[in-house]
Amino acid sequence: MHAIEISDLSFTYENRTTPALDHVNLRVKDQESVLLAGASGSGKSTLLKCINGLIPHRYIGQYSGQVNLTGKRVAALDLDELSLVVGTVLQEPDKQLVSSSVEDDVAFGPCNLALPRSEIENRVERSLAAMEILQFRERSIFALSGGQKQRLAIAGVLAMEPDIVLFDEPLANLDSNGVKLMQDVLRNLREQGKTMIVAEHRTEEVLRANPTRVVVFDKGRVVADSTDPEVLIDFADVLKTPAEFALRKRLPPERRRIALDFLRSPVTAEKRLAESPNLGQELVRIENLTFEYPGGIKALDNVSLTIHEGERIAILGNNGAGKSTLALSMIGILKPTHGRVLVSGTDTRELPVSEVAKSVGIVFQNPFSMLFAKTVREELAFGPKNLGLAPEEISELIPQVAGQCTIEHLVDKSPFASSYGEKKRICVGAVLTMRPKSIILDEPTSGQDYRSYSEFMNFICSLNKQVRSLILITHDTDLAIEYTDRAVILREGRIVADGLTKKILADPKNLTENSIRETSLITLSRKLTHGQSVLPLYELLAELQTADTGRLIYKGDTTSVTGEKNDRDQN
Repeated sequence: MHAIEISDLSFTYENRTTPALDHVNLRVKDQESVLLAGASGSGKSTLLKCINGLIPHRYIGQYSGQVNLTGKRVAALDLDELSLVVGTVLQEPDKQLVSSSVEDDVAFGPCNLALPRSEIENRVERSLAAMEILQFRERSIFALSGGQKQRLAIAGVLAMEPDIVLFDEPLANLDSNGVKLMQDVLRNLREQGKTMIVAEHRTEEVLRANPTRVVVFDKGRVVADSTDPEVLIDFADVLKTPAEFALRKRLPPERRRIALDFLRSPVTAEKRLAESPNLGQELVRIENLTFEYPGGIKALDNVSLTIHEGERIAILGNNGAGKSTLALSMIGILKPTHGRVLVSGTDTRELPVSEVAKSVGIVFQNPFSMLFAKTVREELAFGPKNLGLAPEEISELIPQVAGQCTIEHLVDKSPFASSYGEKKRICVGAVLTMRPKSIILDEPTSGQDYRSYSEFMNFICSLNKQVRSLILITHDTDLAIEYTDRAVILREGRIVADGLTKKILADPKNLTENSIRETSLITLSRKLTHGQSVLPLYELLAELQTADTGRLIYKGDTTSVTGEKNDRDQN
């Protein structure tokens, strides 16, 4: 029996000429688990809206074709009827939270089903426990981190106990612990017999939850549909796939069968380990910094750190480790409880935030946390105007920065009418117009596909003449490996590791003790360097491309990203 049947489905949003979905045909069997992959704008979220009934019931546009759930036509069912069958976890959790407290938010759905009070209480407790946030049941949702809000949104859907569950980028805001928990949730739902579609850019993490099928979307169409996850190899230049897939995509066909023997081949550590970059003057000095929020919650505990020009630093750690508090302390928004923060040699206690902004700028994870003006021009002018720059100087600065950020075509348009990637660039531009020497990027890859975030990060790196140091706050260890030289790991408000990224993330102790997941890129790098280093993908690829072809002997026995043996390549 098919839980979901989609026949010749097309949809074009109002005031758009290009269809978001273009003659889609797809059938999902009862109890099947599907990874739905595709670049941003490929139609994944639109497809989920057509399955849960938001299209055609709430979104206006040209709709044709048919979607059936367990034999019933979606267009003929009311949304309240559909909510009994299908549940959806949205990409942005703030759009899904409806109550002021954690417990009330999860109870909202079951209450609307008019269930007995005891059953509602049981569902709330089970769902919160499943997402490991039961201890927050009485907390205000406004006191939750982004990752905790994501867990809460998922708990709210679990409490409804639908037979079909749709996930739209469920891993986007989760740390390593949250990702592992989400993988367990997906496995458990599958064991319970639920039908699932998981739309996600981070395909490696979903593959570890063992989906039964992979479907790839592009330009509103199904371009691949297979039970074999290796179908993703063909899309590894667009999607974030396991490192093994990305390497095989980039190698010539005759070199794609890479034996683990080669990945373990002896290479001198000296060749692998990068030296520290040439450092310029000191930008930020943090001395014995302790910060406590009201109520005695200690977010940072005796942290000391120095940042120089020329450094590219990743700040790693799970939710609640103190990363955001550290960033807000560096830009002067938070003042130390004890210790001090010096920016360009001056204590932040003695500087207004506007003065600190001349040295250190921050781009927040969510563009909507920064954008507010009617036009992009106003966004770019706001910072320098408040710093006291002359109008003629601002007028010269705006086209210059807009050109750097490739947003010249948007300057007289609303920032809210732009794509997600363009919004991120507008936010960077709004910081660049204040001419800071250092930029902090908070989760820059969140919600972006591999190609988009690679282009974004390459653009950021191209600003090195203006931005003298780059600080990434991230859960994405591969991003840290690809774009930083130094890694700092925080745990419970303390720095527990600080050094070269290639060394810090190659140490299994740093990964296990700090709950940092070992990605396939880390695994392959450690095999190649005898555990001494992790390597960016381009370095792994360069080694494989220049290696002696005779050493690339395929043994027909490789280890998949799930850790299980696989011999599909023997044919």
